Amino acid sequence: MPGPDDVALHFSDEDSRIPTKHPLAVCFHITFRALALLTYLMCGWFSSSFISCFVTILIFLSLDFWTVKNVTGRLLVGLRWWNYVDDDGKSHWVFESRKDEDIQITDTAEAQVFWLALVLTPVIWFLLLFVSFFRLNVKWFVVVIVALILNGANLYGYLRCKMKGTDKFSSAISSMMGKQVISSMFSSLWKKPEPAPPQSRPFTNTV
Repeated sequence: MPGPDDVALHFSDEDSRIPTKHPLAVCFHITFRALALLTYLMCGWFSSSFISCFVTILIFLSLDFWTVKNVTGRLLVGLRWWNYVDDDGKSHWVFESRKDEDIQITDTAEAQVFWLALVLTPVIWFLLLFVSFFRLNVKWFVVVIVALILNGANLYGYLRCKMKGTDKFSSAISSMMGKQVISSMFSSLWKKPEPAPPQSRPFTNTV
């Protein structure tokens, strides 16, 4: 049984010899998440029932989560993440990546579409979170939270796959946070001090 460390996906020799394109996978990678967003934005125009809107959005979000996690990530970028429970009841997360010699079969355009949709969708839901918060729409706020959790889980998992495991991912996050801290420190040091207000000259009587 595989451990929590990264393992390589072993594809057949036929896959490594013949470059393949996956237009259907690209279509479903975009379609389900687009339908979830459109349903959220336009559901009030077609139905006044929150329950029906919530169920419809949840169905599209679930289809998108399953498709991206199990199909499109493996086909479009050669990455896959999953979880299993060992005999002791301990949960393990596995982040797999395609072998280096098989990377050339991945289509560049398909990979760009995959990552663009994977990163852009949580950003849009995050903006909608602020909109629902400022409008005090508690019910729709819950819907956006669910969307962020499902989309964020796939984004986190595939970033871990891309970074090839926990160590590189943690070091990358640490370096990003370190750069932000250092830049803020230097910006405060380089900031020019504000000029002091002119002091009033003491009044002297010349008479």
